[in-house]
Amino acid sequence: MNLAALSRFRAYAPLVLRLAFGFQLVKVSYLNVLFPGQHMPEFINYLTTLGFSWPTPGAYLAAYTEFLGGILLLLGLWTRWAALFLIINFTMAFFMAHIVTHDTYQNTMPSTNLLAVSIFLLINGPGKPSVDEGV
Repeated sequence: MNLAALSRFRAYAPLVLRLAFGFQLVKVSYLNVLFPGQHMPEFINYLTTLGFSWPTPGAYLAAYTEFLGGILLLLGLWTRWAALFLIINFTMAFFMAHIVTHDTYQNTMPSTNLLAVSIFLLINGPGKPSVDEGV
């Protein structure tokens, strides 16, 4: 079995990551963005308990970064810029929400995975098909 033959599909591999993680980002953030009056207070309260200096702006910034970043990943539009902002977002989440609280590895895994995928997409780009690279 010659697995090296799979290299011809290399340009399409980032699509799998963009779709899986873009969908995840939209799914976890859309309620905060579309219904902030109902859902944002819980997120703000969580950031307050973590000792964030500005929990309200931080909550909105994180929610919109994840929501818009997820949409951009799904489309493959401005992928590297989206990835850069997601790297900042998930680095802060990793250190300020997980490491500081001595969170479990299992609870830290989503942020770690999203950080890793964002780094991959920043370096490698969106692949094909994407708005950035064409079909």
